[in-house]
Amino acid sequence: MSIVLCLINEGNAQDTIHLKTYISQLKKVELTIAGQPYSFLFDTGGGETFISPEIARRLGKAPYGNSTAFRMSGEMLKYQRSDSVTIQIGTNTFFHPTVGVWDLMSILPEGLPKIDGVLSLKSFSDRVVTLDLTGNRLILETPASFRKLKRSISVLPSRFANGLDGNELTIFLNIPYNKRPYWFLFDSGNLNDLLLSYQTAYEWGLQSDTVAHRKELGTVAVQLGKKRMESKAASEDIIYDGALNYALLGKSKFIIDFPRKQVWVF
Repeated sequence: MSIVLCLINEGNAQDTIHLKTYISQLKKVELTIAGQPYSFLFDTGGGETFISPEIARRLGKAPYGNSTAFRMSGEMLKYQRSDSVTIQIGTNTFFHPTVGVWDLMSILPEGLPKIDGVLSLKSFSDRVVTLDLTGNRLILETPASFRKLKRSISVLPSRFANGLDGNELTIFLNIPYNKRPYWFLFDSGNLNDLLLSYQTAYEWGLQSDTVAHRKELGTVAVQLGKKRMESKAASEDIIYDGALNYALLGKSKFIIDFPRKQVWVF
């Protein structure tokens, strides 16, 4: 899915979006839509940027269409869309030709603080950003700051995925094993262990079969570019080779160049 956003030019100053704690290690962003303040969950594995049905009603936008997404468990998620939504974060404006309309609270445990939507990577599809989860910040890079940062680091093999109907934006990073590429979802919302599919865990010699219930795999080391990182891992019945988790992603900073579809780690 294509998003029309304000392009960065040489004159723009580097800016920072502050990530706040929602619950546990989940992050939220305070933003405004049509002058009204809202709290959105920030999730790099979210795929689509969503507003709640309540926000759509306030904007006078009738949701339409039929879109389908899948959670990593394989659970199907159906949602509708709204057009022409502008999100303001600090002094930065992000225009979205379309957003998803879905009530995130419908799948969260009762009693949690209200969250009004999901801010996904799709909202930054024309930007270059540095993600620093431990520092609770998302830095909007300028061409000058980006050039300076990438001088001493190497690009990671990555895939930028757009979902079944081209309506999403998620990233997969290559985790090599035995000279083969395994593609793991870049998922800050995964507060679980580093997750491997049953097939991946079997091929890595971490379990003896591919049909099993969840298995704790202990500490597993993975290679991200020149960095070798460790995390507690488990195998689960998921639709990807694997899913990176908050604990591992929080150990590094990641530069994401969305226009060129490239990722760096440092």
